[in-house]
Amino acid sequence: MLHYDLPPELVPQQPLADRDASRLMVVHRQTADIEHRAFRELPDILEPMDFLVLNDGRVMHSRFRCLRARTGGKVEVLITRVLPGSRAECLTESRGHLQAGDELTLDSQTSFILERPTTHENPGIVHILRNGVPAPEQEIRDLLQRGELPLPPYLKERLQDEERYQTTYAASFGSAAAPTAGLHFTPRIFSRLKERGVDWAMVTLHIGTATFLPIRTDDVTDHRLSPEGYSMKPTELRRILKAKLSGRRIVAVGTTSVRVLEGVLTDWRRRLQVHGIKTTRDLEAMNDDQLAEAFPLRGDTRLFILPGYRFGVIDHMLTNFHLPRTTLLALVYAFGGRELIRRAYESAIARRYRFYSLGDSMLIL
Repeated sequence: MLHYDLPPELVPQQPLADRDASRLMVVHRQTADIEHRAFRELPDILEPMDFLVLNDGRVMHSRFRCLRARTGGKVEVLITRVLPGSRAECLTESRGHLQAGDELTLDSQTSFILERPTTHENPGIVHILRNGVPAPEQEIRDLLQRGELPLPPYLKERLQDEERYQTTYAASFGSAAAPTAGLHFTPRIFSRLKERGVDWAMVTLHIGTATFLPIRTDDVTDHRLSPEGYSMKPTELRRILKAKLSGRRIVAVGTTSVRVLEGVLTDWRRRLQVHGIKTTRDLEAMNDDQLAEAFPLRGDTRLFILPGYRFGVIDHMLTNFHLPRTTLLALVYAFGGRELIRRAYESAIARRYRFYSLGDSMLIL
């Protein structure tokens, strides 16, 4: 169901000179029509009063080249999620078999102690040490700004400008990958959206292994996602809820924004009714503490959206073209419909669209 063949030359190794110069495929679910447009036309395609929700996660520099203390063998460690207690989830790559308890030395002051090796099913876990003791939170944060940018394995070249793997609005540090649907946005696009009457809000989902690991089970329903941390500021949540109460169309920018919205707000109307909120005026009177009582503003999500899922929050979605056998493609199938999305991908390949992180985009209406 989630397989397709892609010519390797359709996977760009460097971004376009201008972020918003990418192509935009517009897929209409009601008519099954497919249009071929440019991303710069997005403000003209969207309707006035549409409301975008974007993921403001910022990518960590979290790839480290270490030596196995016991053997001197080379080990690559990719931190995907920081955990409490100077611990972190990670993916490791080495020639030899790693074992729990292995010390992986980064430099004279920093090392990782492997608590749990990486498997096909689960990320590994390491303890982060500085000078032989658990590293303080600030030192871990500093460390994760000094490593290498964790580019996907299909990107074989170092980026000429690493900021091009961050969105222009990236603010919340902690992701292991970029929310790539947002890479096309520029200040010029945002200015034109505002002129069009389109507004937006930010949420955060720190992308980890759950987002980009392939589905290896024969039955996709047997696949299990690792938790990924999300957060929403009360001001941003209030604006999203106000848009919903006003009947504005919600356009999720990226699969990560979809998962936050559908995971946190899927029963938004009932939650508001429990607190006596029926109008936008009622919502404005609701303070931050009351909002946090009604909705979980911070937490983890394991939401795995498959075909058959009933969407309760979003109306449209902007996304890139995804790898086969991934949870991302499963989500796009669920929203756009299997046959229509399959046909859209076939059309994209035939018309030489650019795929994956640095590629073109798709708007599903």
